[in-house]
Amino acid sequence: MSTSNYEIGIVDTRAVLKILTSMGYDFRDYALTAFKRRLEHVIALHGLKNADGLMGKLNSQPEFIDQFIHDITPSTTEMFRDPSFWRVLRDEVLPEVFKGPSQPKIWLAALDSGEELYSLAIILKEQNLLDKVQLYANYSSEKTLARVKAGTLDMRNIETNEANYLRLNGKSTIHSYLSTTASHAFDPSLVEGVNFIFQKTTITEAPSAVRLALFRNRMIYQNHFLQEKTLQMLTNSLVAGGFLALGVKETLENTNTSNKFTVFNDNEKLYKRKT
Repeated sequence: MSTSNYEIGIVDTRAVLKILTSMGYDFRDYALTAFKRRLEHVIALHGLKNADGLMGKLNSQPEFIDQFIHDITPSTTEMFRDPSFWRVLRDEVLPEVFKGPSQPKIWLAALDSGEELYSLAIILKEQNLLDKVQLYANYSSEKTLARVKAGTLDMRNIETNEANYLRLNGKSTIHSYLSTTASHAFDPSLVEGVNFIFQKTTITEAPSAVRLALFRNRMIYQNHFLQEKTLQMLTNSLVAGGFLALGVKETLENTNTSNKFTVFNDNEKLYKRKT
């Protein structure tokens, strides 16, 4: 069977989970079907034949774990994904976030391959707000962190990024934010002021007094228990009147934290912490 068609079984999936847990990376509360797909992606990506090959690599090459975490974390894949969301964020949410005398905190709590962080930074820069905010972003792999800091995002998606930016009605072009010193990279100065927070698999550290937290398109990879745990962390980090952004296929309905928020924009899954 070719690696591209390999399907990992439940027993082998649980065996991989056991190895990862022993290394301090606990994926047991991730949605099993989604996690299996990500494991199959990693196995194919590294030309391994099956789960035994993956487990052997994890056990015999300790340095591989960082690469594994980088590969198994779902990528954002494109900048300004769901342009209507970014328009609402820019035109309706940010004016509220920047009210008041203190410097606001914005937290990108979802593990990100860089596209969402750079999207946020570009919008803030175009509103002359990038130097007036404290930005926080989570990461779980040193390889990912290095990629983000260097601005080396996936340039195969540049046309999609440009199309999304046009739908956003941005003030310039995507190409104007590319690095002037490195080919095929975004200007790393856009994120040089970001406070990066390391996490392994679940959020264990959160900034306080956050006015906007983004956790988009990550709850779909978690089981109900982990969703509730994550939402509680996000809720506790937000100030009264602070905003929470989820993915368009995610919701606070039927969660333990739903009564702590009002719906700000249901189409874009934006919520506001009750005062």
